[in-house]
Amino acid sequence: MKKWILIIIGIILIGIIGIGIKINSDLNELVEVFNSEHSLNEPNLIILSDSISPNKKYKYYQYQFDKGGLGYSSIFWSVIKNNENDLGKGLFPQGYKVIGWDIKNELILKKSIPTSELKAVTELKNGTEFNGIKINIVE
Repeated sequence: MKKWILIIIGIILIGIIGIGIKINSDLNELVEVFNSEHSLNEPNLIILSDSISPNKKYKYYQYQFDKGGLGYSSIFWSVIKNNENDLGKGLFPQGYKVIGWDIKNELILKKSIPTSELKAVTELKNGTEFNGIKINIVE
């Protein structure tokens, strides 16, 4: 009897481990899809504004996505090197928006209230380097 109980428990544990591995791989795929969407090559990308840094090395973008019948996505801000296309690399956390550049090639940010219920996981501070750019946060 103990032998059968151990076999059943073993089968159940193997099943739970298999389901966990499947869920983990599905979440990794979801992250890849989300990040690949944030590209200048994305056909549904709508650039609301962009600005090149005074030294011409970086560019920030304010953008959203056209979701077809569902309307438009939230607004995102990203700063990347001038010759890159991957907006996901320099994507600012929800709760921050870009105001502009200062004369020292530093990006000025402002805290904002996110449109989604998600809170900003990352708390940015004045003087922090973000994707190679020094940022300053204003109130």
